[in-house]
Amino acid sequence: MLILLVKGISSLLLTLAIGLLLWQRTRVEQLLGTKKAPWISLFFVVFRLLPFLGTYVVMGFEPQSDVQCFYPIVSSATRFEIPYVGAYNAYSPFFGYLLALPLAIYDNIRVIVLTLLLLETVTVWLTQRLYLPQLTQGERLFRCLIYYMLPVSFIFAVFSGQEDILVWGVALAGVWLWQTRQNAFLGGVALGIGLLLTKATFVLLMIPLFLLTRRKVAFVAGAAVVGLPVLVWLYLTTGTLFMDQPLHEGDYLKAPNWRSVLNPVLVGNVTLNGNLGKWITLALLLVVIIGTTFWVRKREALTGYLPTLYIAIFAAMSVLQQNAITVYAFAFMLPLVFCLTNFRDKTEVAILLIFNLLAANHPSIWWRMKQPYYTFSSLSNPLYLAEYVMEWLIIAGFAWCVWLAIRQLRRGPVPTLPA
Repeated sequence: MLILLVKGISSLLLTLAIGLLLWQRTRVEQLLGTKKAPWISLFFVVFRLLPFLGTYVVMGFEPQSDVQCFYPIVSSATRFEIPYVGAYNAYSPFFGYLLALPLAIYDNIRVIVLTLLLLETVTVWLTQRLYLPQLTQGERLFRCLIYYMLPVSFIFAVFSGQEDILVWGVALAGVWLWQTRQNAFLGGVALGIGLLLTKATFVLLMIPLFLLTRRKVAFVAGAAVVGLPVLVWLYLTTGTLFMDQPLHEGDYLKAPNWRSVLNPVLVGNVTLNGNLGKWITLALLLVVIIGTTFWVRKREALTGYLPTLYIAIFAAMSVLQQNAITVYAFAFMLPLVFCLTNFRDKTEVAILLIFNLLAANHPSIWWRMKQPYYTFSSLSNPLYLAEYVMEWLIIAGFAWCVWLAIRQLRRGPVPTLPA
């Protein structure tokens, strides 16, 4: 119950603070633009490092959520054990090695959270460095500040130790390297490494990039150079564990997603177990992914289209995948806020803040309610009904994110720094 209160109060306070900043947006932007200071480092200290120290050092809390799942993976990597054999692993084969060095220096689960916070800040710096060069420095930094304060990014980064933003950071670095060097083979190598370092869902982003590049053979060759040797090695050392363990995660029914909100209709009428359902929704997601490429007119501007493709794919996945939870909002919150949000549109900003309030707190509420899946009769319970309505609102929020991404896709690429 304490964690619910802490997350809820933190979310409300952050939302109110953001409201004050938006009210004085022009002044804040002028301050950020005229005062020479390492602003992103200061944002990290105030909104990440100090809350981290207060939560885990002063108060002595233990990190929860997914970090508890991948601590054994990272710990196994520090001992150079074979992925999927040394520890159960729902991530890519070298995900543990990405975070292993700090844990090898100091073996404590809190070190993983701190490492992820540092990698998040590197991703923030790279994003603001590459996108919207037409904005003033103050306007760009204001967007970074809002990102750091949003409940989704704050709660999932500090209290949950989530890794999802790494997918955006690695994808952005890979595509940027590809486009600046104008080398599709190098792009394939970089994104192939990204797939090996993060999670299987990374491949969903590689599909539209493959469809859009004019040098498909070079791109595939680059990915194959790093991917095929690892694939052979994994098969020889783990059998099919490297496929079975990540795929097994898709069997679990979570919320909110299409399956959870439609359960009152489906239960007793449609026999759809987790194993079958994940393949049906994956097929639908592939249709969405392929469909997004039809709005891309400038194939040479892949860096500019990356935020919209990324947001459309991961927001749609959050609705269509039956094991999706609101944590996936953290995966695309940075490009959403920095690249797509119009802070002059009060309605758009209001939807963003409401979506953040709901998405940041829903996982803790749902898990502590024993992960309910509802029938119509169970919705007579006011508490269950309130949570069910919350699920529908979050689904609407994800759909809104998809709409924003498609709207920008139709307009053109997000402005980027010249290669």
